[in-house]
Amino acid sequence: MDARLVKALRMTCPYTGGSARAVVPFDVSTPFQFDHAYYANLQARLGVLGSDQALFLDARTRPLVQELGADKARFFRAFVASMDRMGSIRVKKGKKGEVRKICSQHL
Repeated sequence: MDARLVKALRMTCPYTGGSARAVVPFDVSTPFQFDHAYYANLQARLGVLGSDQALFLDARTRPLVQELGADKARFFRAFVASMDRMGSIRVKKGKKGEVRKICSQHL
């Protein structure tokens, strides 16, 4: 993680005495816009979550991160395609859709 981001995060989320209500944006460069900057941030080591930053660090997913971070139009085409696909997923109902009856009990 970029040292400047670490310093900024520590100001918001100190080791001790911090607030449980503290929030930080996942997209540090354009936090109030829906755009492809999130992927460019990962390339600059500005991923807030380790699992997100791993997308750029992993050789299998790095090319996609680079492509989406560099091409705004490509990002939006991919987003539209993923939303279309999510919208076509059929919801399972009844016994086929029930994961568990007691939510506090893990399988």
